[in-house]
Amino acid sequence: MEQHYKPTDDELEQRFSYHPPKNDQFERYALIRREIGKLARILVANTPCCREQTRALNALDEVMFLSNASIARTE
Repeated sequence: MEQHYKPTDDELEQRFSYHPPKNDQFERYALIRREIGKLARILVANTPCCREQTRALNALDEVMFLSNASIARTE
């Protein structure tokens, strides 16, 4: 069973504050955005406009967000 705990103030600060890019982070963000954008265009070109297509694109948004957050928050 999954364990839950109350986040500390430091954890909340880390999670919800702005993290300006440093070192090679900007290039990594750009790479992720570019490659996910390519996949989004492939999806749109090869799937019909429907609820599932919208959900697939929303999932790509989430992948991009979580990828960028992992870079920003842990380095």
